[in-house]
This record gives sequence, C-alpha cells and structure tokens, in this order.
Amino acid sequence: GRGGGGETDADLFAMYVFKVVHCSKQFVHDWKECPYAHEGETARRRHPNQHTAQPCPNFKSTKMCPRGDKCQMAHGPWEAGLHPDAFRTNLCAYGRSCQRRMCFFAHDVTELRTPQAPGMAQHILSSPHTHMSALPTKPFAFGFAGPAAQQQQQQQ
Repeated sequence: GRGGGGETDADLFAMYVFKVVHCSKQFVHDWKECPYAHEGETARRRHPNQHTAQPCPNFKSTKMCPRGDKCQMAHGPWEAGLHPDAFRTNLCAYGRSCQRRMCFFAHDVTELRTPQAPGMAQHILSSPHTHMSALPTKPFAFGFAGPAAQQQQQQQ
C-alpha cells in the first residue's frame, strides 16, 4: 500500500533501481525482460539524484548533449518519466487497460504520487553505486521477469 504519501516498494524500484543499477548476471539474457541496466542499452539511465525531470533540449533534438552525464536535465523519456518528480504524478490515458510493460503514469487515483521534497530520496536508493544484492527484490512486481526467470526465482 501507500501509507501517508509514502512510496510503495514498486514505486521505489521503478524510480531508483530500474535501468539504473547495473545488472550483475554473468550470462546472456534478454535485456527487455531484465529490470537492471546493461552497457549500451537504450533504456539505461542515470540515477535521478544526478538530474531533474526536465527534458534536456539538446538531447531531445539531436540525441546528443555536449554536457554528457554531467548534464542536470533528463536525457530521454526514461530519465524524465521515471524521475521521482514526474513518475506517476499524472493519470495514464489508458487507465487500467494500459498494456505498457513500464508505464510512467498512474492507472487510477490510488497510484497517483506526490513528489517528495528535493533531497528526500530513500536511504540505499540514493546512491547510484548501490549493488543489486542490497536492493529490494521487487522487480517481479512489475512483470519484467519472463516465465523462465519466474521459474528460476521459485526454485531458489
């Protein structure tokens, strides 16, 4: 649930871990099914503490930014949409019938978030260098794990 304006584990995972924390799997696997970041992946993003939710005009028009990772603005829809200042702060046009694998919007009023005050990022999730093993094991709540990964999870 969402207690007193707090975030759910799924919200925290989406904003601070999904495609931010590097994948530690040592075998070939489908990046689309994996919630962690991989070198060269389009959906890979910087930690939200390193930029705002405001889209970078350079990156938006040319997919390049002279400031690179030092830029204070969001590079692409993943960094903007999953930023804590933006994630699930508006309703999804598709509502409960949304079929997106990862949607940046709330599907009903119970999923709407109020952004926290700046600098209020949660404990371990505030570091861009957190290791996978120290994170909440909630990626399965998103439906990213395919049947094979879910089977593997149940066997452990």
